[in-house]
Amino acid sequence: MLNPELVWMTPVTVRMKDGPPQMFASVNDVLDFLEGDWAIHRGSKHNRAVQTCRRALNRMTPVAIAREAFIDACRDAGMSTVADGLLERKTGAGGQHSLA
Repeated sequence: MLNPELVWMTPVTVRMKDGPPQMFASVNDVLDFLEGDWAIHRGSKHNRAVQTCRRALNRMTPVAIAREAFIDACRDAGMSTVADGLLERKTGAGGQHSLA
């Protein structure tokens, strides 16, 4: 039986080569991304991340293992990741914050 949402204690932010950073906070979000929006290298680490996320949703693998497999797949594909969910911020004009 699938769990509707398995949320990580600490989200992972991924900086794509093109586009803004994207934050992932659950196994469901990551699996959707890996199976649908992943437009780059689909090697062994990508496949491992997909399988590990599916196993986590079926409560056969700890959620933390799925998170680490996702981070490994992103780094293998050349994407930078921040494991605490936050990217460095720069202060813009007027005290506004923008993602670096």
